[in-house]
Amino acid sequence: MKKKYAMTLLEIMIVIFIIGIIGSVIGYNMRGSLDKGKAFKTKEGVNKLYEIVQLEEAQGNPLSADQDLETAIERLLTNSGLVRRPSDLMKDGWGNTYEFKQDGKELRITSDKYESYCEAKGIKDKYPWDNDADSHS
Repeated sequence: MKKKYAMTLLEIMIVIFIIGIIGSVIGYNMRGSLDKGKAFKTKEGVNKLYEIVQLEEAQGNPLSADQDLETAIERLLTNSGLVRRPSDLMKDGWGNTYEFKQDGKELRITSDKYESYCEAKGIKDKYPWDNDADSHS
């Protein structure tokens, strides 16, 4: 009869160590992907907000002047019917609320986290008005 071979404690520890190293490498690489995804969500959210506000104003539904800008935009989104959950669209990829500013007649929607990400990555065209300023002025 042959004796069954059992794994020793050392062999089990080596396997667990290798699995830990592989998990660490995957986790480290995922961090960049998660930041890219958050940045993409933020950029698309800003574009969507900007375009919806432009569309609504073109249809004769301007932002209400008697409310603060954030409340007026959220109400405009709710009344437009183009967004299922306006409160979700009002937040960037990191879960922070956008900053809204009225620059003359132009609306500016910004995110501090997104701007920090773009500076770190060297991205220049962050917002819809950055790459085609002539068409919106």
